[in-house]
Amino acid sequence: MQFDANNRPGSFRKSITVHTSINDSFKSLLIKGFVVGTPNKLRKKIGLLEADTYSLEFGDVFRGSRQTQEIKIHNTTEDTLHLSFADDPDGIEMEIEPEILYPSDYGKLVIHYNSENKDFGKIDDSVLLNIEIAGLQKQGKIFITANVIENFSTLSPEDLANSPQISVQNKLLTLKNLLPGELRTEKIGIENTGKRDLFIRNIQSSNKRFSIVPTQFIVNPWKKVFFDIKVTPDNSESKLKTTLSIISNDPQQSVVSFTIIGEVDLPEGKISNIIISEISIEKAKSLISGFRGNDDFVILDVRTEGEYSSGCIEGAVNIDFESSNFAKLLKLLDKEKTYLVYCKSGYRSEQAVISMSEMQFKKIYHMKEGIDGWKAKRLKLTDPNK
Repeated sequence: MQFDANNRPGSFRKSITVHTSINDSFKSLLIKGFVVGTPNKLRKKIGLLEADTYSLEFGDVFRGSRQTQEIKIHNTTEDTLHLSFADDPDGIEMEIEPEILYPSDYGKLVIHYNSENKDFGKIDDSVLLNIEIAGLQKQGKIFITANVIENFSTLSPEDLANSPQISVQNKLLTLKNLLPGELRTEKIGIENTGKRDLFIRNIQSSNKRFSIVPTQFIVNPWKKVFFDIKVTPDNSESKLKTTLSIISNDPQQSVVSFTIIGEVDLPEGKISNIIISEISIEKAKSLISGFRGNDDFVILDVRTEGEYSSGCIEGAVNIDFESSNFAKLLKLLDKEKTYLVYCKSGYRSEQAVISMSEMQFKKIYHMKEGIDGWKAKRLKLTDPNK
């Protein structure tokens, strides 16, 4: 008996069923062990390069600050690679050391994140790395996330006593009698009960179907200002939901959450059977357990192939949201089954869920915190290549 330990570091547990001639019986043999990882082995991929990561998480970043992270890379091909960045997103500076990577050589990508001109709130960026090999142009993608926040640590006790105070009444709004194809606009009021001007830094929506105008404005002390929330539903679903994150300069509660639920009146004969639910990590775990072994339940990972290969939820199938044939592959799936959809942090999976609802998939659960939330709970990931 042989065990292929290549690219399989960590513990393993395998069982083998043996048919014996004794009473025509079957015996199960349990084999377990631990594979020691190759020292300095880089286990992620950025295009043709091995890397220690393809995703940089800067976490909370004070507005106006500059942070730097590095990615270690390794050329495991037999060719010389010429590296360059395809684009230069606003606020992100990139360096490659060295730009020519010979076979077996190591290098590094240096990413500087400057939040000076970034909006407040959660930001998802990505950069493309050009990799030229033997005259052919290949690419790899690096994902960058950050949460731009305001630094209140320098405020004096007097500043805090005289600070603005945000007040949003009834942090739940239900929009009834929405009609497919018709724009609905509702106003939401924000009041400043403090002593200084309240600056609304940004308003972000978890559902891209909802738009907000304006997203930045000023509320004077003891005044109330309204912003518009706009949505145009379609025939694909009877319920809509979004969570607004209202970001301000109130040092006591710089982020206020506001939930909007929309009820769509679908035309007779077009009553939607589509169910879309945003669920927590705990709910997703329970859902997976309850559907275990059920062929009508599909866990759909819409990250890139490289992200998926680095670890996924057990049993998940992968369709890359960013691939050119994503929609074509979706159409091949059984729309009557139940789907749990996730990505890294919730943005791509949200867009995937919208596409699926437009294609009339019947029951979709969106794990809105993504694989990042799953890992934060220290839940198990599996290697899909095993």
